[in-house]
Amino acid sequence: EDLKMPHIATWWCGQRAARDEVLARLDEVAIEGAYRRGVPGFDSNGPVLASELDAADRQRLVDAITARGMDYVGQEVVRLSTMPVWEQGLLTPRPFVLRVFAAATPDGWAIMPGGFCRIAEQADARAVSMGDGARAADVWVVSDKQVPTATLLPATDKVRIRRIAGVLPSRAADNLFWLGRYLERAEATLRLVRALGSPSGPNKGTAASAQSAERIQRLLVAWGAISQTSRAAAGRITAEALQGEERFGSALSLVRAAQRTATSLRERLSPDAWQVITEMAERLAYEVEDDDSVLSAAELTLQELASFAGLAQENMNRAAGWRFLDIGRRIERAINTTRFTRQFAYDEAGDEDLDILLTLVDCQITYRSRYLLAPILAPVRDLAVLDGYNPRSVAFQVTTLNEHIAAL
Repeated sequence: EDLKMPHIATWWCGQRAARDEVLARLDEVAIEGAYRRGVPGFDSNGPVLASELDAADRQRLVDAITARGMDYVGQEVVRLSTMPVWEQGLLTPRPFVLRVFAAATPDGWAIMPGGFCRIAEQADARAVSMGDGARAADVWVVSDKQVPTATLLPATDKVRIRRIAGVLPSRAADNLFWLGRYLERAEATLRLVRALGSPSGPNKGTAASAQSAERIQRLLVAWGAISQTSRAAAGRITAEALQGEERFGSALSLVRAAQRTATSLRERLSPDAWQVITEMAERLAYEVEDDDSVLSAAELTLQELASFAGLAQENMNRAAGWRFLDIGRRIERAINTTRFTRQFAYDEAGDEDLDILLTLVDCQITYRSRYLLAPILAPVRDLAVLDGYNPRSVAFQVTTLNEHIAAL
């Protein structure tokens, strides 16, 4: 049938006659913003009832409507029907609104049977009380006779074998790409934290020298892990780089960014992978008390990052989604290795700076087994930048990126 209930009467205050009508009936209408949710100038997420305002706020509302009526609408206050809800062991009446759906067909608009209703949490039956916090319920239309069943699911004996789930949505590809970048960037920050606060090489018992520490701090400032102020004040630089909530480049901020990104990818990540990301965020949020705690948290988080990399490498299907995740990791690793090399493998670099570079790119064992010498500039540069067999070299990342792009 044609709809029998009229729309709720609404007046746009941008027209003089409508504005005068609203101001004359101010206690009988609800005021709402014309272009956005809430009322301009008032801290509200929904309509405002002038009858419930004190004298000062009421006058402020009148002045605002008079000055810029175009920003406001007045709406008739209607009372809603109620339905029973089960609450604390009792059936209690609660106001509700019914939402139905209309479908465009070749023969015109058709109202679909059923729908859903929004149920207010308060007993106030006025329509303006239907704000945030309302619950929802499906509305079913019960037939008085048997209804034929229909399903779009395929018959079990006619399932086609599929090895690719389908086209990867662009949003999922983007999220996977940035998940890889955030986690790799967090790993680079953690490696710098570890290098700054722990022995810089296998045969050294002291932390990085002042010159090497200066270079590490320069990198941490450059990518937002610490501020220039904290760098000048020294103190707990490693703690800020580890868990500074206001620093976008801190390990905590990066892992939280990865967690937010992973939230929209839950159906593409295994429970183990999700658990690793969650545990990293929880560990880094726990306040550290001293330098030893900082290093311990950094070490444990690096181990968890390695766990995630292993899960992605061994458990994730090699479809386009995995490639975008790995592309993000490879791009970020290439950038970070290049930055490390520029800082610590400069032309006059000494043993300590080269040793720190080998630690940052996780190549200490490889270098010692190949050369049996203290760090020398040319071999260290080759290992970090050009060695195609080293999974942390820039060359390895470029080769892998080319393979992914060719496959895509």
